[in-house]
Amino acid sequence: MKTLPLSLAITSALTAMLVSASVHSTDIDGTDVVSSEQTTDSVELDAVTVSADFRSSELQTIPASISVISEDVIEQRSARHIEEILAVIPNVNYAAGASRGRYFQIRGIGERSQFVAPLNPSVGTFVDGVDFTGFGGAATLIDVEQVEVLRGSQGTRFGANALAGVINVKAVEPSLESKGYVKFHAESYNGYGLEAAHGGAISENVLYRAAIGKTVSDGYIENTTLDKQDTNNIDELTSRLKLRWLASEDLTVDLSALYLDIDNGYDAFSLDENRKTRSDEPGHDRQETLALALDANWKISDAVTMEGILTSNRTDAEYGFDEDWTDPAFQPGYQAFDNYERDLKRDSVELRWLSGPAGKIMNSDWLVGVYYQDSSIDLTRDYTYDPLFTSEYKTASASVFSELNTSLTDNLILTSGIRLENWQSDYSDNNSIAGDNSENLVGGKLALEYTTNSADLVYASITRGYKAGGFNGEANLPSEDLRDFDTEYQWNYEIGSKFSALQASMNHRISLFYTDRQDLQLKSSTAVDNGNGGVSFVDYTSNAGKGFSYGAEWEMDWQVVADLSLSTSLGLLKTEITEHNNPDPDAFNLEGREAAHAPAYTYATAVNYALTNYVAVQVQLEGKDEFFYSDSHDYKSESYNLINARLTYQRDNFEVALYGKNLTDEEYGVRGFAGWDADPRSGDGFDETEYQQLAAPRVVGVSTRVNF
Repeated sequence: MKTLPLSLAITSALTAMLVSASVHSTDIDGTDVVSSEQTTDSVELDAVTVSADFRSSELQTIPASISVISEDVIEQRSARHIEEILAVIPNVNYAAGASRGRYFQIRGIGERSQFVAPLNPSVGTFVDGVDFTGFGGAATLIDVEQVEVLRGSQGTRFGANALAGVINVKAVEPSLESKGYVKFHAESYNGYGLEAAHGGAISENVLYRAAIGKTVSDGYIENTTLDKQDTNNIDELTSRLKLRWLASEDLTVDLSALYLDIDNGYDAFSLDENRKTRSDEPGHDRQETLALALDANWKISDAVTMEGILTSNRTDAEYGFDEDWTDPAFQPGYQAFDNYERDLKRDSVELRWLSGPAGKIMNSDWLVGVYYQDSSIDLTRDYTYDPLFTSEYKTASASVFSELNTSLTDNLILTSGIRLENWQSDYSDNNSIAGDNSENLVGGKLALEYTTNSADLVYASITRGYKAGGFNGEANLPSEDLRDFDTEYQWNYEIGSKFSALQASMNHRISLFYTDRQDLQLKSSTAVDNGNGGVSFVDYTSNAGKGFSYGAEWEMDWQVVADLSLSTSLGLLKTEITEHNNPDPDAFNLEGREAAHAPAYTYATAVNYALTNYVAVQVQLEGKDEFFYSDSHDYKSESYNLINARLTYQRDNFEVALYGKNLTDEEYGVRGFAGWDADPRSGDGFDETEYQQLAAPRVVGVSTRVNF
């Protein structure tokens, strides 16, 4: 493990200063005010409820490593997409390679891109119960109540595509109380956004919540060829509607609808390691989605409750880029554009039966359920140097699952779960390449939790997760032995504790974990000369053999006094690929190396201080260690530390805020390539030139919000 930066020590000193300052503050009119007894005494933290598991439970009582990002944190970070809040969560990373981060990594496990090959992701992504795994661009944050991140294998709860964990986005629910808001922001690079939401009661039995929001920005790229500033722009529309029918005291039915219209640009890679590009055909990153979810909860009796969940997702996504990154005058022999259109149809049904207070069996709360998902993805690839390519990838998943929570003593509970899943996939394309896969998969968990007399939690768990095998559809694979790849299995061992201190004003969540990976799936690539002075990369997935990861995670929330709060997270991670059995003799060998996108440390700290009754300031520090960009080369990012800040004036139902992100204008990367000589100025041949996509520079802005 590497030495952590000085930023955490600085934050501690700043916190001490703010604690001292909180005893004496100044009101908005300049009058000195001596803090009340409430200000100097500790303030108990509110309970946080997690909804992603089978049963909604308080965060501090769940024997698992889970992070929850609240609506307040989303607001404080001025975030509009999930990529803007992931730094708060220990041992979580993301890869861009498009307008937004859509591929996520938890504890060093997860994909970083997708081109021709079908993808079975390692990190599941859900928005209001709808499966958006592999389409993370849908995780916008308009009217979102909280984001829940479950780290470690989720083989019992979610099955395949949750090998490393799950990200669950939960929008604000309908309520009896009539309430809403209108919000506007404007920021650097011609960025602005307008959103509004309102909810309440249509009748005494029907509630609603409706929201709509638009986010626009020119982006921070200057295209020198076209003399444009908006080729990497953001243009996102999000609209939500939620209805809740209180059919009876025992039956509640929820309907959620989500419509997304995203038309972002993609022009991010520079030959000169700056934010100036030369492309003559800037790319795009588009997505149109209509998704529905129906959730019915029926309390049959005091002994059993039944829940049924239906979801449907229709998404058209288009992703294209200027492959040569240049214009004909700069590089006349090589000009290419690569475009991918995907049409997703994904439907699911889940039925659960859960025990009630009178339904325990042998001192155990129980749950049984069935799940079925049917998915198809049609791909059309239009590439300059190849004929039009089409493929179809169909999957079907059928599962049965069960979970028991057995009270061994008044303070000791054993949780045991199992999931049996039949996974089937079928691939075909217009190159007459076809293949299918059918296998039975088993996941599960055992967790032992002990609750002390002071309500603190200590736990130990073992979970087994899996990621289904698949098929490589590329025509130019180095070997036909690479056409299929096997299922990856993972055993995750974890111990942890969740406890409160200082009269419940401080909450801690600490976990230590070790992960054993078997037949781990790695994405590799090989270069193919396209005969026009350029090179195309053929991507494929293969089983590398074995690997492991271990580390620690710590989160702390502290309401120091009524006017001052502090939150901190820290992730430490060590990964290694111990075997790499790629049948391609020319493949990049990863044996003994760390996994990609697996920084040795991540941290985030935020201090919130109310200067007066109306004015508050927040300072955020965050950072991460260097990490390898890919499993195909040894190009690394650089470690970085960022400073964000926000100054808020709030009175009655009105709020205005000034904010700044990356205030020191740090340059750091979010995606990198190596082994391709894209720059004709360096001469002929391949010289392992390295290129990276830079993250956002310093951004400052102002936002206003009116609640009603």
